[in-house]
Amino acid sequence: MKYGALCEYHPLKKVLMFHPGPEVKQITIESFKELSFRDVVYWRRFQQEHEIFCNILDDEKIEVIYLNQILSNYQLFNPNSVFVRDAGLITPQGYVEMRMANRVRSFEPILMKKAFEYLKIPKLHSTTIPGLLEGGDFVFPDNSTVLIGYGPRTNEEGAIQVMKSLLGLVAKTVVLIPLPSWRVHLDGGLMFLDKDLILYHPPSVTTFPTRVFRENEPIEVLPLMDFFRSNYELEKIPITDNELYLFGANVVCLDKRKCVIYEWNERIIKQLNEYNVDIIPIQGSELHRGGGGPHCMTLPILRQT
Repeated sequence: MKYGALCEYHPLKKVLMFHPGPEVKQITIESFKELSFRDVVYWRRFQQEHEIFCNILDDEKIEVIYLNQILSNYQLFNPNSVFVRDAGLITPQGYVEMRMANRVRSFEPILMKKAFEYLKIPKLHSTTIPGLLEGGDFVFPDNSTVLIGYGPRTNEEGAIQVMKSLLGLVAKTVVLIPLPSWRVHLDGGLMFLDKDLILYHPPSVTTFPTRVFRENEPIEVLPLMDFFRSNYELEKIPITDNELYLFGANVVCLDKRKCVIYEWNERIIKQLNEYNVDIIPIQGSELHRGGGGPHCMTLPILRQT
């Protein structure tokens, strides 16, 4: 199988997803907080909204591989499994094994390892104690640069561990971005839609200075926007606190300036249209209660370089 997915906006060819089912019934008024959901959901509608999303990808000629189908003998899936992005990462050199912060999700990387073995994708990196690492904290501006957020889920140790594995092999530049305590993952506050266009929530990614690592060069400490100015000619579309909560930046690109976004982000959609971005809006009245957006629900296996 061909594999390798880095740059966020290169054409998406193959993706790993988890099709939710009755396990979502575990989300009750007593359990939703412990299970990292925002609220109780209607499980059948949750499933239907996900099916609509998958059908869109199918219509776009993107091959969808379902985690729960290739691991049908395993019964350990939980409601969070729908957010597959957090539990793995696939680079051209192999997969990154995560180590998740939340106890209820701690076994997901084990299942993901089984899936990668089934898909015959080799391991590139394994996160070890005391490191914590989650896939939602990775954003790829291009094929040679990796942005890694760390804060509530990925910790600094996990970020440094994977930086050492990626630098010089997968990427020429790795940027470590400290996140505020309320910013769960980097991909909720920053996303590249093209080499020169980003969606971002300023307080999420500009509160603290970043560290820039390049092979055989001194570490550079500077604000993220200064790093961007030195390396990209960007059009920057800021989002509000309210839009952040509604996953306004948590979009997944199917190609350059073509992305899937929750339909209620109307102001963002209108502004993206002004930048000639092809928008595919999806329903998510139940999905978003799980605490994730389109980027969270997709784990790219292959993007065209």
